[in-house]
Amino acid sequence: MLDTLRAGQITKHVLLVREAADAARTRAPEAVAVLAAADAKDPAATRALLGHPQIGAWAIHCLTGAVTPEDLDHLHGIAAAAAARARLDATWPAHLPRARLPIPALGTALVDPATTVTVRSGRVRAGAVHVPADPSADAPGWLGLRSFQAGELRVYLDDLDPYRDVYDLPLTGRLSPEDAGHWQTDTAAAGALLAAHHPWHIRSMSRCLTSVVPLSSAGRSATSRDAFGAAALARPPDPRRLAAGLVHEQQHGKLNALLLFHDMLRPDPPARRYYAPWRTDPRPAGALLHGCYAHLAIADFWRTEFIRTADDLSAVEFTRWRVAVAETLETLDAADSLGPAGQRLVDGMRARLDSWLPDHVPADAGHRARQTLAAHRTQYAQP
Repeated sequence: MLDTLRAGQITKHVLLVREAADAARTRAPEAVAVLAAADAKDPAATRALLGHPQIGAWAIHCLTGAVTPEDLDHLHGIAAAAAARARLDATWPAHLPRARLPIPALGTALVDPATTVTVRSGRVRAGAVHVPADPSADAPGWLGLRSFQAGELRVYLDDLDPYRDVYDLPLTGRLSPEDAGHWQTDTAAAGALLAAHHPWHIRSMSRCLTSVVPLSSAGRSATSRDAFGAAALARPPDPRRLAAGLVHEQQHGKLNALLLFHDMLRPDPPARRYYAPWRTDPRPAGALLHGCYAHLAIADFWRTEFIRTADDLSAVEFTRWRVAVAETLETLDAADSLGPAGQRLVDGMRARLDSWLPDHVPADAGHRARQTLAAHRTQYAQP
């Protein structure tokens, strides 16, 4: 199922990039030709690249936004990345509005606006800037796209790509080596925790999570249907909360991918908004469904942590989100907005919650979880 969802998103990206490349044909004809040649030489490698989250966001922007020459010139970087993956040798001129060439999934070259891009044996050179053998490392004229590995999960830490800003939330700029090191250390620890104790989530992430976009606002996180495989997060205070945040956002990503195949709502759902115990603003039925799906996974994460550690935080968080999802599923049932697929999803979530009914947490932890939920609702009700 996960492979099907990912394949659907890659196919969507390929079609979008094809249309965006047509729009760029007059502005960057050489880049369009190199991308087509890379696809002809190694379609699998090229399709895998075009599945990169920020390439999808770029293509959608080109087709739906106010397009600038800089947007169209981004195709030079995409073509360079595609040629490198396909091991296609190519050289072409690039005339850039700014003195930089972002290359998706590799990094950014700081170059003269009028430059030449060369790919030989999978290595890229832009003007006088050589992409290093380890492209995640900085080098003269080169800002590397950092990445980290945790078991079978390899994720980019994307503080560079110009099309990562799709969340209406403040992003960080380029992270200092120290801040990037904290991210890499915490993410490695979070990945190890997930691999050891939540293997079903790490397997899902290995197919549905490609990059983490760091946010500057503490406590915030987001995904976008325009950038499947990316999750935007502010760095949480510890690796366990980071693991929970990754679980949360990859669930949103999976549901976004599923919506490519199935409509979850009726064609004409009531235009109403409803209370959500994880937001301070009322939400439409579709957003409630998204929230339930994501927070059910959060409840599952903290349930497993409670079984494993019996600590207070896990008990409170498990109870809080178990109760929150159960109450919100009742709201969805009453909203009369679900289509058949949406109702099946809600029924499946309710069955999972029911299977947890025998699980008991200490009375004090359960009481504090319900106090937190009540306080949230009180705050929501205040004008």
